[in-house]
Amino acid sequence: MNLIVDIGNTRTKYAVYDDGDWVVCGMGVPEAYELASAYLHRGQEVNMILSSTGAISEEVREHLKSVSTFFCEMSPEMDLPIRLGYDTPKTLGVDRIAGCVGGVVLFPGKELLIIDSGTAITYDFVSADGEFRGGNISPGLGIRFRALNEFTVSLPLVKCDVNHGYIGKNTHDAILNGVMNGTLFEIRGYIDEIYRDNPDAVVIITGGGSEYLKKTLNRSVFFEDKLVNLGLNRVLEYQKRLIGSEKLRIDFRI
Repeated sequence: MNLIVDIGNTRTKYAVYDDGDWVVCGMGVPEAYELASAYLHRGQEVNMILSSTGAISEEVREHLKSVSTFFCEMSPEMDLPIRLGYDTPKTLGVDRIAGCVGGVVLFPGKELLIIDSGTAITYDFVSADGEFRGGNISPGLGIRFRALNEFTVSLPLVKCDVNHGYIGKNTHDAILNGVMNGTLFEIRGYIDEIYRDNPDAVVIITGGGSEYLKKTLNRSVFFEDKLVNLGLNRVLEYQKRLIGSEKLRIDFRI
């Protein structure tokens, strides 16, 4: 089985794939460790990929390695199933790369716009021949609400609410409408721009904020909440094949 462990900004998620099919998911490093241990005790292989948007302690890394038969760590410097046309690949978030790989798995041969609405909103573009062309990063909903409160003297902290209007009649509603509609208009603008340039392009939306967009976006897009996991699973399979091919070459030379 393939085990994906994704350490994000606020939580750690894991997912299990078997022969390319999603099996189960959950949260927490201890839970992922226990699951991997159970598979090993049943005599099954545990192929693991570890991904993080921040630093990973050596203790956590070694802890997870100890319950895997094949282990790799997601990095923009590793061999990938897509090409990175980015000036500073070392600074490119691995979650963004994984989302783009997942998009190529779902829609090979298509120009893609991947929108991940989370703590930040990322807009990533992939060419039809599988090259990451670059992208943009924008504040997510939570950051926008907090910024208005923290960087002003009198504006209150307002919480995200899908039940908002268009024109505010009070300060609370003015902030709510401004942030929610501003985010929506921004995303619509990116979508309209790519369709203007290429009507056959595909837009995929993922991330925690996608539930709000499902109700309000009113654009032809695909929603896939497992997109990053799908991409990480593809990278894991790619690494397994690379290592297997290298081993065959070494064995042949011997």
